Amino acid sequence: MANNYKCNDCGFEWSSPEKEYDKCPDCQSENINKTDAEEFLKSTPQSGRYRGRMGGGPPRVCKCTQCGYETSKTPGIPCRNDKCPECGAPLCGAD
Repeated sequence: MANNYKCNDCGFEWSSPEKEYDKCPDCQSENINKTDAEEFLKSTPQSGRYRGRMGGGPPRVCKCTQCGYETSKTPGIPCRNDKCPECGAPLCGAD
């Protein structure tokens, strides 16, 4: 059964059937929550259907967790490679 994860800092959500994660793959934060698929489905009001981007691809925008600045995501370049032009904090992927 897959483990589902959500980063509490950047909001990135992903699923992994094999690998265990201790950091967010998008922003490298260790502030993540892990649930198994059964627990996730119980908390989903859509009667057993996944919502969000659980393993559904890259984020759509890069966002600063400090000041809220957002910019379009450049395909193939992780958001964490860029810094916020307003406050200098690293950017994180978001929807």
